[in-house]
Amino acid sequence: MDLAQLAAEMQHSIGVDSDFFYANSHPDLVVELPYAPWVGRGERVVGREMSKAHMEEVGRSLPGLRFLDLRVTPLAEKDTFLLEYIGFCPALDNYRLPYICIYRFKDDKLILFREYWDTSEGLRVFGGKGNVPESVTR
Repeated sequence: MDLAQLAAEMQHSIGVDSDFFYANSHPDLVVELPYAPWVGRGERVVGREMSKAHMEEVGRSLPGLRFLDLRVTPLAEKDTFLLEYIGFCPALDNYRLPYICIYRFKDDKLILFREYWDTSEGLRVFGGKGNVPESVTR
């Protein structure tokens, strides 16, 4: 399987088959969620096992989360992809959130997962719990 297809399958497995996601992740996996502190979550987790625990905790707050309209675009940097998708969670007032994520592979395993999302929708659903810049709350 090529890495673009693997990235797509891994993204679709989040919340559905975490064993698949983590079986294809590097032991030194880094999960970065730069906007997460604004909704009371951690921003960076290092290591496959710590990442799994963190992502499972996040997943519990988004029951039934699925990813729609997934597009995977290879970037100039080898083994690196841009993923664009919509997170949809009917259990949370029809949460529908645009995401952009960077997937970087090393030795055919995911080594970096860096995810960005529409902060206004995140704040609507989860409320501002962290250090939210004033420009986001306007």
